[in-house]
Amino acid sequence: MLKSLLRDLRAHKARVAMTLAAIVLGVTATVASWVVSDSFSASLAAKEQRSGVAASVGSPPENEAALTPADRARLARVAGVARADGVVVGRAGLVGPKGKLVKAETVPDHAGTNWAGADRFRLRDGRAPTRQGEVALQRDVAKKTGFKAGDTVTVLVSGGRTDRAVVTGVFDYRNLGPTEAEEKVTPPDHVPSLAYDDATARRLLRGAFQRVELTARPGADPKAIAAAARAAAPRGSLVATGSRLAAAGDKQIDKEAGSLRVTMLPFAAITLMVGMFVIANTFGMLIKQRTRQYALLRAVGAKRRQVRCSLILEASVLGLIGGTLGVVLGTLLGPLLVAAMQPDEDLKFVLSPSATLLGYGVGVVVSVLAAYGSARRAAAVPPVAALRVEGVIPRETKRLRIIMGLGAIAAGAVMVFATAGPGVSNQARIIGTAGAILATAGVLLLGPLLAESVLGPFARFAGRRGGPAARMGLRNAARDPRRTAGTASAITIGLGLVCAFATLSATFTALVGSTTRANTPAGTVVLQSAAGGDSSLTPAEMAKVRSLPGVSAVAGSRDMSVKLRHSGGETPRLISAIEPAALHSVLSPKMVKGVADLAKGAVIARNQADMLGLKLGDRIVLTPPGTTSIDTRVVGVYDATELQASLFIDVDAIPAPLREDVTTIYATGSDPQAVRQTIEAAFKDRPEVAITDRDGLAEQGLDEQKLAFTLMYAMFGVAIVIAIFGVINTLVLAVMERTREIGIVRAVGARRSLVRSTIAVESTVICLFGAVLGILVGVTVGAVLQHVALGQRLWDLTIPFGTIALAIGGLIVIGIGAALWPAQRAANTDVLAAISAE
Repeated sequence: MLKSLLRDLRAHKARVAMTLAAIVLGVTATVASWVVSDSFSASLAAKEQRSGVAASVGSPPENEAALTPADRARLARVAGVARADGVVVGRAGLVGPKGKLVKAETVPDHAGTNWAGADRFRLRDGRAPTRQGEVALQRDVAKKTGFKAGDTVTVLVSGGRTDRAVVTGVFDYRNLGPTEAEEKVTPPDHVPSLAYDDATARRLLRGAFQRVELTARPGADPKAIAAAARAAAPRGSLVATGSRLAAAGDKQIDKEAGSLRVTMLPFAAITLMVGMFVIANTFGMLIKQRTRQYALLRAVGAKRRQVRCSLILEASVLGLIGGTLGVVLGTLLGPLLVAAMQPDEDLKFVLSPSATLLGYGVGVVVSVLAAYGSARRAAAVPPVAALRVEGVIPRETKRLRIIMGLGAIAAGAVMVFATAGPGVSNQARIIGTAGAILATAGVLLLGPLLAESVLGPFARFAGRRGGPAARMGLRNAARDPRRTAGTASAITIGLGLVCAFATLSATFTALVGSTTRANTPAGTVVLQSAAGGDSSLTPAEMAKVRSLPGVSAVAGSRDMSVKLRHSGGETPRLISAIEPAALHSVLSPKMVKGVADLAKGAVIARNQADMLGLKLGDRIVLTPPGTTSIDTRVVGVYDATELQASLFIDVDAIPAPLREDVTTIYATGSDPQAVRQTIEAAFKDRPEVAITDRDGLAEQGLDEQKLAFTLMYAMFGVAIVIAIFGVINTLVLAVMERTREIGIVRAVGARRSLVRSTIAVESTVICLFGAVLGILVGVTVGAVLQHVALGQRLWDLTIPFGTIALAIGGLIVIGIGAALWPAQRAANTDVLAAISAE
């Protein structure tokens, strides 16, 4: 059997090459995705945590910096302390070359610091700032703006003041602990965008220190220093050892790396799933082509086990070779993907042993699994029956696929509709999503039956009305529905994913646009921080807007994440604290129930109320970070999307410190156009303030999600590329399978153009069949996704007709293009050799 296997592989090099190509493509995509994930994770892990600090004493994250030079001096006298460095953190925004505020990793509120501390900075160019009028820039900020040592820059500091300084150097920053306040160990160590000398930083940013870092003398115990510092520090200060902070920073990095891998690997899994269909279909056709060969082997005494093992061995060999080539190509593709995704960052390229092992595992395991079913069928067919020219799917197999397919669709539909209510929990939403996936699997199982039911009538119709190429192409596609469905299934999955997320994107676009326009009057002028992210404006900007002529109403929204406790439990939610008059002037929430009176209680979005099971009059307790709880009740329900602030409360109900960070300022007047011109003129020299209107606010919501959707489309596009290759692969193998048939057709007078047209029709039919199924499945799954992600009803979806039309047109072009090589190969078939082929 081994000699027969090797002889067969050598005799059919083209067939082996096509099978290898299917394996290589799937492995390449998987390894490349893993390499990207590993590279991003390694780049995060490469961020150095400082180790020279024995202990840190800081103000709680929710409080203003409160440590004074006297506190620093007292801490410096703690036994075992060699040096005490006070760290200043304050508001500082760098103005770019085009006069706009530069968006950096850290928002302006925490982007400025002083050049002090044990090994906080590592110079990459130039020198440290030493006096007034000098500043150093963080490397990524300098790279983004093009500023270098010797350039003069403008920096915005608190109170709307500006500072002109000369760049003296470019630095990398080494964190001490996490960059986000996830644990109450110390204030988060944000990566600063710029650094002044100590005296200038205290004058421009703030006089107090956010924290004091203590460096130990040789041989001193950090724990003893931390204990003594706790006694010497002001009451309420947070004290932690350097090792504890480093561990917290490493934990945060590991969490971010894990989240990144969880985000990336589903794309690899989808690509792998599409590749599995291609590989399985390829092996299925190979087994069918060699039916006569297996029959002869069985007739001369080969046992079923021998036939089955020989095929599994062949799949293992091909999987090993394909895995090797795929690992190499995936390794070469990984750096290109890393560079394309983050062109402005210096990321490490990492090829971990796990990526290599995964590639080989995918190549071998998937190939063996894909070949196993075909091997069992080949070994089970009796010698006499196997001598038939046409393969026949056993009736039991058909019946089992139909039963499993219908069962999966029915079970999936029950799971979706049972969780279709607007007030379902997150667990119910997961069940609904699983139901949609299960129903999709049922459709794929019924693929052969659908192909037979749909293509059969078309083939009969073409037999009466169509031309020779259409008749033959449709007949070829309908003759083997299992092969057609297997090939089309890869296209169905790839295009279905694109249509599903296109439906989600279209629904989200329509929802954001409609709710923003419904809840914000056309004449409202909107002011926000130009730095984006979590940056904010201050009450000073509100006061300035309120003082302008023609402005009749001004309100400031303070968006924040809180813990919302109600009778059904506790959950985090984004809320907006705003002046009560705002809901009747600068905003116009579309009320569904109750009243828009914040003086009486909270006004909540309808989908949030449905999800939490809240009704008018229900009591809720809101707890902002680090503050006391706010007890209120629901007095109104309005219409909005979940991605906006989902609950309004009276700004006077929140603690005074939280009122200082104004997320958005709304203003209006009797002449909205004049009001906007007045505001733009008043803030023309304030690049940290961005001015827009209702339409601009809607566009912002869309832009925030555009990158995510674009990335999804790009990754699913890779799946479609693999699916198209599957079509080409199947057609080439089909040409090999029908060599004798094509020779006979040519012998009775068919021209090469007719053969080429026949293959093109067959390819187009397969692509269109897969496309139609993909669109139907994709839009249906998209309806479930928009319900899960946006809290909408299942039928409140927006169908992306443009994407669907583009998909149909593109698949027709692709179907014809995919047939070019197989069609040319078929047209060039040697007539005499084909007729004599066995």
